[in-house]
Amino acid sequence: MFLGRLLSSITLLVGLEAQALPTSTLSPDQRVALGKQLAEHAGASQWQQLWQRSRQAGYLYEQSTTPHFSLDSAELIKAAALTLSQPKETSAVNQTQVLYRRDFSPQTVGKHANASLSAVCIWVDWRTLPEHAVNRPGPYLGQISLLLVHPCQ
Repeated sequence: MFLGRLLSSITLLVGLEAQALPTSTLSPDQRVALGKQLAEHAGASQWQQLWQRSRQAGYLYEQSTTPHFSLDSAELIKAAALTLSQPKETSAVNQTQVLYRRDFSPQTVGKHANASLSAVCIWVDWRTLPEHAVNRPGPYLGQISLLLVHPCQ
């Protein structure tokens, strides 16, 4: 019985991974369009998890050893939403993730040691978006993981 459940679980995981959206096959325009739709439709719990993970990673606390934001919370929320909806750059990461980046130069958004940082990066996992839904992601947007937000170069 245990072996049967284990095999069923493995089969399910393989099936899910096989249907997951491979972000490296998306054009930059497709990644931007998906980010814009996610910014418009992400729920409070998705944003809350993003802030919690980013806080745990140290990006929301002033430290000299870790990059951290210098914006107040209202400005940071606006900058994160703008980064996701209107990034200047997107990069496919791993198999199902995208890094969204927007530079706010000359404004400083964060610091790392003595260096000022002017860009915001958001790491998103699109694993729960099936490949067939890339042009109509609406029903799946509530399942997308906003992983981390951090100041970057």
